[in-house]
Amino acid sequence: MHPVTPIEKILIAINLTDASRRAFYVGLEQAAKYDAETFVLHVSEPIRSYDFGKKRYVETKETIERVQEGVTARLDELWEQGGIAAVDRRKVQIIVRGGKAGPEIVETARVRGVDLIVMGIGAGAASEHVLRHAPCSVLAVRERAGS
Repeated sequence: MHPVTPIEKILIAINLTDASRRAFYVGLEQAAKYDAETFVLHVSEPIRSYDFGKKRYVETKETIERVQEGVTARLDELWEQGGIAAVDRRKVQIIVRGGKAGPEIVETARVRGVDLIVMGIGAGAASEHVLRHAPCSVLAVRERAGS
């Protein structure tokens, strides 16, 4: 019999597509099952605004905070629609990062010492990047069965 790898930290990567909404719920189910610390990551590409004084795009704290507020509000809606009551919300941390989704997901998993990444899969390079480079197991969730 093979030893079971403990799952103490889970990263749920979301982009608010149908597949990532399903991944959110699957990730919460896993968090409840393992009583795991959970990180919900949204990567926005890019988080920046145009600074007319500097005549260039800049990342701003205010822009990041606005995106984080929007993501938090959307996650609250998802939670109310079907969040798992057994998950201790105090153990769920929301992270918003700017950049390319695939590398940011992998880096966040590495830095946080994550045991499992749960993410929706669809068209795009992020899923493939994470599957190839993740420092841990990845649970890929399809939009719906058979898709």
